[in-house]
Amino acid sequence: MAQASALAPWAAHARALGMAPDRDAQWQAVSALLAEAFGHQLFTALLYLEEQRLMKRLYTSDESISPLGGFKATGNGPWSRHVLEQGQMYVASNEDDVRTVFSEAPMLIERGLQSAFNIPVRYQGRVVGSLNMLAGRHAYDGVDRELAAVIAGMCAPIFVAEMQDAQAAAAQIDRAGLDSV
Repeated sequence: MAQASALAPWAAHARALGMAPDRDAQWQAVSALLAEAFGHQLFTALLYLEEQRLMKRLYTSDESISPLGGFKATGNGPWSRHVLEQGQMYVASNEDDVRTVFSEAPMLIERGLQSAFNIPVRYQGRVVGSLNMLAGRHAYDGVDRELAAVIAGMCAPIFVAEMQDAQAAAAQIDRAGLDSV
């Protein structure tokens, strides 16, 4: 009798991602994968355009908290350096951590989002985006970083596909009115 593989749930998510007929279905598959792996009350995907130092929200599980579209300038803050430049995962455990990196921290905390887990996504060695999950206090303190790395690798092709459209739009942006992270 064949034993069930420990990878079976992740293989099912990988198949769902590969079979998704369009971009929206791909992001929904990623959201389901991340929900099973780590849990989240809010999931957003951010594309990072390194040359332009811009980010664009590609997906959100809740537009009332985190609306789609638009660009945000990346600054020299701790989150940008850690996640986007160094390609390191970031865990915010509580309200104080959330306040140090998110400009919209008061609204997030008010909605019960006191912790975060941000996974950089790389392509050809460069960070091309970030998978961002938020949940209640201390939700990600013991997170499996190896599983996160596998998931980020699975998601890289989606970010690459989004990049061409975003680069053309970014060339038209007036940076003077952008928020920074």
